[in-house]
Amino acid sequence: MRNGRKVKLDPEERIIAAALDEAEPDDASKRGAGAQIEFMREGHAKVTITISRQLVEQARALEMTIWELFAEAIRLAVPGVFALARPLPPRWH
Repeated sequence: MRNGRKVKLDPEERIIAAALDEAEPDDASKRGAGAQIEFMREGHAKVTITISRQLVEQARALEMTIWELFAEAIRLAVPGVFALARPLPPRWH
C-alpha cells in the first residue's frame, strides 16, 4: 500500500516488503536492527533502519566502518536479503 492506495509490486518487491514488515523498528533491540518501508505516492520507497545501541557499541569495539555497520544492520533486519541480491541493470550504475 502506498499512502492508503493499493499498488502492484513485482515478486521481488513483495518479498522485500514482507520481510521488512516483519522487521519493524521495535524489533531492533531483539535482533540488533529493524527496518520499515513506506511506499510513497511518487513511486519511490522510504526505508528507515533502526540500529540497537548494543549493535552500535559492538561495531565501535570491533572498529567497524559505517558501511560495515550498515550492511550488518540490513543483514539482521531483513534475514536472507543478500541471497536475493543481484547486480543492478546497467542503466542504474
